[in-house]
Amino acid sequence: MENKRILELIRILLQQSDYITIQNISTLLQVSNKTIRNDLNVVSEFLNEHALSLCRKTGVGICINGDEEAKLTLLNSISTRANQVISYSPKARKNYIGLRLITCAENCRIYELSSELFVSRATIHKDISALSSQFAAYNIDIIRKNNHGISLIGKERHLRDLMFDLLQEDAGYSEFIKIIQNPDYECTQNFIFKALDYTDRNIHQIVHLIIHSGNPYINSLPFNSLSAVLLRIFISIIRMTEGHPITLSQEFMEELRYKALFPEISQLTTMLEKELHLTLSEEELRYLQIHFLSLDNKTGITENDQYELTRLVDKLLMNWEVTLQLPFTQDIDLRESLITHLGPTLTRFRHGISIKNPMLEEIYTYYHNTFLIVKNSLEVLTKGYSCNLSDDEIGYITIYLAASLELKKRPLKTILICHGGTGVMKLLMRKLIPQIPEIEIIAHESFLTIQNTDLSQAELILSTLNINLNIDIPILTINPIMYDHDISRLKNIIKKYYNEKNRPVININV
Repeated sequence: MENKRILELIRILLQQSDYITIQNISTLLQVSNKTIRNDLNVVSEFLNEHALSLCRKTGVGICINGDEEAKLTLLNSISTRANQVISYSPKARKNYIGLRLITCAENCRIYELSSELFVSRATIHKDISALSSQFAAYNIDIIRKNNHGISLIGKERHLRDLMFDLLQEDAGYSEFIKIIQNPDYECTQNFIFKALDYTDRNIHQIVHLIIHSGNPYINSLPFNSLSAVLLRIFISIIRMTEGHPITLSQEFMEELRYKALFPEISQLTTMLEKELHLTLSEEELRYLQIHFLSLDNKTGITENDQYELTRLVDKLLMNWEVTLQLPFTQDIDLRESLITHLGPTLTRFRHGISIKNPMLEEIYTYYHNTFLIVKNSLEVLTKGYSCNLSDDEIGYITIYLAASLELKKRPLKTILICHGGTGVMKLLMRKLIPQIPEIEIIAHESFLTIQNTDLSQAELILSTLNINLNIDIPILTINPIMYDHDISRLKNIIKKYYNEKNRPVININV
């Protein structure tokens, strides 16, 4: 439902002292009569839930029936919120409901959500039913009690994980990123996350304090990791302030005492406590420590993990080498990069910490085969840990393999046929070789000699004459002079053949 249009429609009806025609409403709202008729079904259901009803008279028009005080109350409510309401897609609406259920001080009521989103109670019930399966993946249950509203049951760390993922999917997350990117961000006291009672000024204060803290860990993070850390800290502050502290077992706390980054966290949280007038328990600090470790690839890992990672990476490289018939086991840079990256990856899936990959759609599109090869080979990892890496995690590993493949790409073995003599041949060579590295010229031939040339090694033929050869090798006709626009056009054509030759092939038998 387009909330803003529905609100305007209800407001128009409430402001009338008599019947108004659908044609007049459609003119006011600048939409078709059919659209208004469809909207009226939603309006009717909404009004019924506010002790009002929609009256329709054929040939006369429509109006709202009911108690005048109820009409006035609803009109005031709509007028107050009309300028703040946004259009929610079904997905965005469920996202809002999820966040409200997590952050609601007491049990959340269906009528409250219905009023906030300007949809019917039946719609809210359907959305909550749909959310049940989504929440189950986080080990969180939705509890419905007659006359007592709705609440969530689950461990605090699972609720925070759900909140983390919902906030990243929220429309306000783009504004959150802008606050991080722009030190001069102009706050307007808007609630960028509509389901949270925190303004852009509140968020800006927290972000500004952390980014300018001089903390060595914060300063070492790439942007995506920094955004994740800032969101995790923001969530921890919200939950702790609202009386939902994290609880960790003593055994786990003891294990974390031997892990890195606690001094950096202590420095950061001491500053936050002072500026925000709050107190963070050691459990909160240890909880943040795990998330910091899950994004850090510079702090040394334990000797046991180092040995384990080395074995896992060696297996991955061997798998890729067999699959793609390329010497990955000799690629020292790839090996070291994978070991460094997989350190925090191990921490993440040991503790069920999710990570978002903002490049995932591009990876799906441009490195589809490479992604599938990595996904298949990562069974090496999942067998050892009885869990599956998400596509976001696999996408990051795909980038490392794709980078290595770029260095191993082989040029097209090309035969050049020129009919203009030695001078033209040399001119062509001087233009083609530096500007089109995707080809390797393995022979120069003429119109006559090409007929008897062994073409078994050739993958492309460039000719300054139109020639017909009974072969499957692509033949491209080129200008003997090769102006800049000719070079550009030829490069684009050759790029397709070059990419096809170097496209990773999935061997399903591996």
